[in-house]
Amino acid sequence: MAIIVTMCKLFATLALGYFLNRKGILDDHTGKKLSSLIVTAILPFLIISSAAGIEGDRKEVLTLFLTGLLFYSVFPVIGWLMVRLFRIPANLRGTYICFVMFSNNSFMGYPVISALFGNHAIFYSNIFHMAFHLMFFTVGMFLIRKDAGSNGDGREIPLAVKGKAVVRQVANNGVIAAVLSLVVYFCRIPLPQVVTETCSFIGNICMPLSMLVIGSSIAGYPLKEIFSRKRVYVVSFLRLALLPLLAYAAIQLFTENEMLVKIVTITIGMPIASLVAMGAAPYQEQGKEAAIAVVFSTLCSLVTIPVMCALL
Repeated sequence: MAIIVTMCKLFATLALGYFLNRKGILDDHTGKKLSSLIVTAILPFLIISSAAGIEGDRKEVLTLFLTGLLFYSVFPVIGWLMVRLFRIPANLRGTYICFVMFSNNSFMGYPVISALFGNHAIFYSNIFHMAFHLMFFTVGMFLIRKDAGSNGDGREIPLAVKGKAVVRQVANNGVIAAVLSLVVYFCRIPLPQVVTETCSFIGNICMPLSMLVIGSSIAGYPLKEIFSRKRVYVVSFLRLALLPLLAYAAIQLFTENEMLVKIVTITIGMPIASLVAMGAAPYQEQGKEAAIAVVFSTLCSLVTIPVMCALL
């Protein structure tokens, strides 16, 4: 029942975002601004609040963190094998590897795992996916830019500028909040109630707002165009079915904690991260392909997520 109720809430909010876009209330410009608001201002509060009051085995948490690093080092290899096997066009290979590497473990993952296991599950998800931002703003953006060629207008970006930009992007508010949550957990720092409740109050805005933005993005493309690309079917099957199956088998080699096994499996089985579409947006071909892939995998996940949760 928790799964059904959660998916109904997600679908209803998604549909509302779609409707608001069609009515001109929530356009692409507003969606981008809201996405930035979620990532930079709201998500960090949710991350910090998820660490408050958690008591658990520190060794197990450290193992979860290291296992996440291992998983994220394997994902690019799986992506590379996929683009070679299915002959993805050369100018989209890096973008498709990003589709394999990055799941929407926050915007869509948080509502699902918090409904099933409570808000403290968000903390464990953050620990496992700590490498997400580090990999996206370094390896991920490198692959997308390589597909597009230089910076999109034929001018090569100076190395020093690239370095500063990467540092600013990697050391973003979300990563800082995740590190702070680790410090709070490992040092057993008791946070005042006013701090935890304020962080929770602000952070809870993230889930419905993110689904509104995703729903609005779906309205930006005709359904015929979304469902006409065969290679998107391939990567969505890999992202939504094969990867979580492999993760379920692999994570049990590192932990016997049933809740952690389920959290890892469910979050890896989320659709392609909307952050990939945001990162590829400045580049015409890569941006369009990423947007369609994110929308298609998100629509498919409305079926695969309940099935996956029920099986677990």
